[in-house]
Amino acid sequence: MPTVRANDIDIYYEQQGAGEPLVLVPYLAIDQACYAFQVADYAKHFTCISVDLRGAGQTSKPDGAYTTELFADDVAAFM
Repeated sequence: MPTVRANDIDIYYEQQGAGEPLVLVPYLAIDQACYAFQVADYAKHFTCISVDLRGAGQTSKPDGAYTTELFADDVAAFM
C-alpha cells in the first residue's frame, strides 16, 4: 500500500504511466477510484498520481473538521 506521510497523516496514492506528473485530486468524500476510467488514457501521456483525500479510501481518518483548505494543504504537503 503506497503512502506518503504528509501534514501529519498517511496519504494513500496510486501511480501509473510515464511523463510529466498529473496529480488527480478527487472531489470531496470520494477516494481516488473515481478516476478509474480516465487514468488509462491519461497514463499514455502523463505520470498519473491519484490520491485519497483525508478521511476517504485508504488515507488516514483523523477526528476533527475537514475543510477544503485542509484538503488543499494535505495535497500540497503530499506533492
